Amino acid sequence: MADYSSLPTHDQDEVGHAYEQPDKFAFLRNPRTLLLATAAIALLSTTAYYLGASNELSPKKVHFEGVGISANSFSHGLAKCNFINRENKHQYPAPESRRSNPRFVNGTLPTLFKNGYVFDGVSEAFKGDVLIDRGLIVQIGSDIKAPNNTVVVDLKGHILTPGIVDMHSHIGVDSWPALDATSDTNEMTQPLTPFIRSIDGFNPSDPAREWVLSGGVTTTLILPGSGNIMGGEAYSVKLRKVDTLSTDDMLVEAGVQDKWRYMKMACGENPKRYYGSFRHMPSTRLGEGWLLREKFAQASELKRAQDDWCDAAEDLPRFGRHRVDTPYPENPELESLVGILRDDVKLNIHCYETHDLEAMVRHSNEYKFKISAFHHGLDAYRVPEILKRAYKVVPTVATFAGKFGYKKEAFQSSVNAPKILADAGIAVAMKSDHPVLNSQHLVYEAAQAHHYGLSETLAIASVTSVPAKALGLDHRVGKIAIGMDADLVIWDKHPLALGSHPLQVYVDGIAQIENADESKWSTEGEPQKFEPLPDLVVPKDKDACTEKADSGVFTGIKKILLDDDEEFSSEGTLSVIIKQGEVVCAGHCGSEIAALGKGAPVYDIGGEGVVLPSLLSVGAPNLGLIEIAAEDSTGDGYQNLDSKFPFISAADGLKFGGLHMDEAYKAGILTAVTAPNSEHVVQGTSVAFLTGAENAFSPENAIIKEKVALHVRIGQDAKSKSFPTVSSQIGFLRSALEKGLSELFHPNDEFALAASGKLPLVIEVENRDEIVRLIQLKKHLEREGAKIRMSLLGAVEAWTVAEHLAEADIGVILRPYLCTPIQWTAQKCSPGAPLSEETGLSVLHKAGVTVGLAAHEPEDVRQLSWIAGWAKSDLGISEKEAVGLVSWNLAKIVGLPTNPSGLVIYNGDPFEFGAKVSAIVGGGKSGIQCNPRAF
Repeated sequence: MADYSSLPTHDQDEVGHAYEQPDKFAFLRNPRTLLLATAAIALLSTTAYYLGASNELSPKKVHFEGVGISANSFSHGLAKCNFINRENKHQYPAPESRRSNPRFVNGTLPTLFKNGYVFDGVSEAFKGDVLIDRGLIVQIGSDIKAPNNTVVVDLKGHILTPGIVDMHSHIGVDSWPALDATSDTNEMTQPLTPFIRSIDGFNPSDPAREWVLSGGVTTTLILPGSGNIMGGEAYSVKLRKVDTLSTDDMLVEAGVQDKWRYMKMACGENPKRYYGSFRHMPSTRLGEGWLLREKFAQASELKRAQDDWCDAAEDLPRFGRHRVDTPYPENPELESLVGILRDDVKLNIHCYETHDLEAMVRHSNEYKFKISAFHHGLDAYRVPEILKRAYKVVPTVATFAGKFGYKKEAFQSSVNAPKILADAGIAVAMKSDHPVLNSQHLVYEAAQAHHYGLSETLAIASVTSVPAKALGLDHRVGKIAIGMDADLVIWDKHPLALGSHPLQVYVDGIAQIENADESKWSTEGEPQKFEPLPDLVVPKDKDACTEKADSGVFTGIKKILLDDDEEFSSEGTLSVIIKQGEVVCAGHCGSEIAALGKGAPVYDIGGEGVVLPSLLSVGAPNLGLIEIAAEDSTGDGYQNLDSKFPFISAADGLKFGGLHMDEAYKAGILTAVTAPNSEHVVQGTSVAFLTGAENAFSPENAIIKEKVALHVRIGQDAKSKSFPTVSSQIGFLRSALEKGLSELFHPNDEFALAASGKLPLVIEVENRDEIVRLIQLKKHLEREGAKIRMSLLGAVEAWTVAEHLAEADIGVILRPYLCTPIQWTAQKCSPGAPLSEETGLSVLHKAGVTVGLAAHEPEDVRQLSWIAGWAKSDLGISEKEAVGLVSWNLAKIVGLPTNPSGLVIYNGDPFEFGAKVSAIVGGGKSGIQCNPRAF
């Protein structure tokens, strides 16, 4: 190996030679050269200083640290900093300056709406025309001159409103029909999932989209469910079908850079009930509070780290190789929470009770985040001042109009809540929680709120401009104003009238209801005025409205409808006379009044009074048996699944005096029939009772009939270990009836009584093919000598075989009247106008089937007169026929007297909003009960 260490180290020491080398640095010794070099060094130093500084003269010294993170990573971080510190974020141009809707579809023609009345979403109705073009509202006024290619729609006096905005829906993530495969609402594998996104599960092909759109809902917020404390991100979409079937293309802000984002959280019962059942935190509200604070603390720390990084990056010299050493701090699990802290994400919180609401207000101030809205919030009316303490903004309350009592935190709600909140300065929105309530009928929630006192303007705003503002979209939707998106609804009558529905719906200027025939539209006058009806004027006697008032005269009555009798007086001169607790005259009672003498107490209804018999509830689940469905301790319980159990009677588990029963009584439902709770095919025998009774002894006839009917269930919901198939259920029913017919059973056995026709048989069933099989079963047994008084409950698909039901003399109790195709085996559900001309009820009614209507939930029982009024509006039937749907038709089906004792006196038409129960006689309470208002 060569020894390189011995080689010469200087150029002049060449091996084997001795050269004379020139002086290479001699030029440096020249004074002129030294002067030029010094100047050059100074110039370079100055240039380096200014190149490394900001665009202003900087006092900072030049840093010569290492390169740090990559240029791409540094650029990514700077872009993040620029975004979070952007100026005018979520500030949008004034609507009137807009020239096009980013969702506009090329080829859409302008449309001019003429000769109508406009509710703009913020003020009272006015008569005018509206022109839309390029997906926008471009002109409002009268005698508008439109472009030559404009489509002209003659409203014929009908009302035009903005498209309805539903700010709480699970459409597309909890799709119809309800299957495991279509359930994408809750990611309930951990209680804190702020990082999941509803858009990832949204199904644009959900059949509900068309139904909901037909109800006038054009914009909706798709929320994750309320099972988790932090449920995830929500997205606002328009329900217009897009050819691409793209969720992204359905977004309200499709094509917009600075989009609002939304987050769903929940407090109270839901998270603690679910996770507590697994003995995981949270099992209490205490645990909920800690988990929420811990996660917000982590998000706050991440936000601080991001701000520090941006400050450090901003302080670096503007040019050169100067970058921070670490990447911009990010954590995808916390990113959306940081967005809340930066006011880029609007927070929507499922929250009911006063202390839960206050806890969230407290958290908002601790961690400095805004609450856009409290959802449900049935207790919010009790604490409006607490809501005003929330950080920086007062939350909107997005609520129901009439739901109550289904769990403890919904138990102390009030139908007056929307008005109370509005009077306190709290913005109120009505929402659906679809599919809990079918969003197709969201306007019905607004109408109920109006009935209970919310002004007409605020009621319409509660489903248009108020939710639009809460979503940060009020520059686009929720109002009829120049520059707003062309989302509009034409109504068949006043949208707050009972049974109203759209004639046509427009989204982005495009008509959505196919085959809408304008030639069939009626010509309307001025919009309906909801004038206040006269209040009941009571006698001055201190006992006039107590249990001691056993006699009196009701005057000022316009109409009396009792069973087959009907009397009418346009002047309101009819009367009802009560003597010793009994009705002795109803109608023209001049001589009877004279017989009572001048001292008889007089109750004046004011000329608009309507008298009905007790309405009858049959089929509403749990009424009188379970007070709070989510609390087992408040009810009778459920029968086990053993097929060899003894028959149970609902009379044995009946509890009087509960809230649901009391609300039914106050609404004029004085009589109810309830079946036992059972997971078996056989539920047991139902009981008929008076809803106003204090207990079974008071009065003596509080229980009208201990065994009304034998109740059986067929279908998916009746599957169990004992009867895992529908075929086994029907087989059991056939066998039991055959044994009852052949006297293998004791004559008083329920199936023997049912086979002989002595006990009505009520079968809860939905599916057409199962209904067909039951019709065939009845016919077969009757050929063998049976006399079965069969009726169907639920019966969503019964209308498809209406003629066969009429022939077989099988009655139907529809529950609910307004069905939805939520069950796989009950998808043949007729949606009604404007999607179909017929409803299930109309087809059954025309076929001659005896039909009654039932409330779907126990809290809906108090709406029975409105349900019948809706049916009256849809079918065009008489008031007498409407009464029958919730009174004597039901009595006939289950074998009760068709003329029940007790009277209900209204101050107006009970089948329209605005009227209220003014007095009740009977129903389990003594005396005369005046103005039994809902709580």
